Amino acid sequence: MAIGLDNHGFSDALVVLGAAGLVIPAFARFRISPVIGFILVGALVGPAGLGSLVPQAPWLYYLTISDPESIAPFAEFGIILLLFSIGLELSFKRLWNLRRLVFGTGAAELLGSALLIGVALHWLGQSWGGSAGLGLALALSST
Repeated sequence: MAIGLDNHGFSDALVVLGAAGLVIPAFARFRISPVIGFILVGALVGPAGLGSLVPQAPWLYYLTISDPESIAPFAEFGIILLLFSIGLELSFKRLWNLRRLVFGTGAAELLGSALLIGVALHWLGQSWGGSAGLGLALALSST
C-alpha cells in the first residue's frame, strides 16, 4: 500500500528533511550553527507559524507542518541531538574553568528571574506562596 502526500506524518517528514537539506549548507556557508537555522525554520514552517495558515491557503500544506502531534517525535529527537552536541562541546576541564561564571552568574540569573517573575505574579493577584513557586518554575525556563 502506497503512502500519499496527504498523510500528515509523511508530509511533515518531507518538510523536515527538506529544511535540513537547505538550512545546513546555507548556515554552514555563513559559519553559523545549523541549530539556529533549525529553530528559525521550525518557527517559520511550524504549526504556530505558516502551518496555522493551511486552512486559508491549502497549498501551504506541502511546505509547512500543520499537525503538532505528527512532528512531536522529530522535535524530541532534535532536543536529544542538541543536548548530545552540547555534551560533546563541554568537558569537565572547561566546566571547571568556567565554574564562577556558570555557578555564580547562572545562579544569580536564576534567582533574579525568579524574584522578578514572582513579584510580577504577586502583583497580578497570586498569593506569595504560589507566586514564589511559579517564579522559580518559570525562571528555570529562562536559562
